[in-house]
Amino acid sequence: MADTPEWIQPGASATLIWHNGAGQRPDGGRIYAVAGPAFELAPRSPYFLLAPVERGEFAGRLYRGQADLADLRAFLADCVMAEGELTDEMQFVSVRAETPVLPVLEAWRADPSRPVLPYLADINGFMPDEQPLYVTDDAYAAAVQSPEHFATAWVCDECGEAEDAGVFLWTVRRGDRIRVCFLIQNDAGLWTCQLHPFEFAAEAVSHPSPRPSPQRGEGAG
Repeated sequence: MADTPEWIQPGASATLIWHNGAGQRPDGGRIYAVAGPAFELAPRSPYFLLAPVERGEFAGRLYRGQADLADLRAFLADCVMAEGELTDEMQFVSVRAETPVLPVLEAWRADPSRPVLPYLADINGFMPDEQPLYVTDDAYAAAVQSPEHFATAWVCDECGEAEDAGVFLWTVRRGDRIRVCFLIQNDAGLWTCQLHPFEFAAEAVSHPSPRPSPQRGEGAG
């Protein structure tokens, strides 16, 4: 697609990193100082959503259910998407390539090749892989009814707070389908962000094997 980088594709998963600014490596590449979260193990994905630590108030508003689509866009406008790795005891992100994230998300809205998943009413969510992605009935209905929407999709019943575990969706209506443009899965402050991971039809279906209520961390991945 025009004006989009070749090193990242729709459906990619990225780990959010709050940073204190960027500098240059001796080889000319960029390096970002990690302000949080702290990692014991490096993320599996080589992609990072790099957010200035000064924008941390967005997280608080998100957890309180006070961040709307305009707030999300403003936040993403200050972020970059990067391919790289954590270095120096995971205190820095060494970047091989980077790009402003919001223009890429907007360009990918026209991509027709995303998987279409059913909403499984019996588990209140989707099955994008081996782990369920929980989305409440109310959040599903709001996405179906709205031309474009960003809101909390699920909060862990056991934890009780989105700050502990929650799912947040940016969706846009495309005919009889709803495109997930951006997905945040929060697990105790660690955000896994997915870019245009899938679409769903505006009709829920039943699942033959109901699953138990999710526990903390089950929706992450």
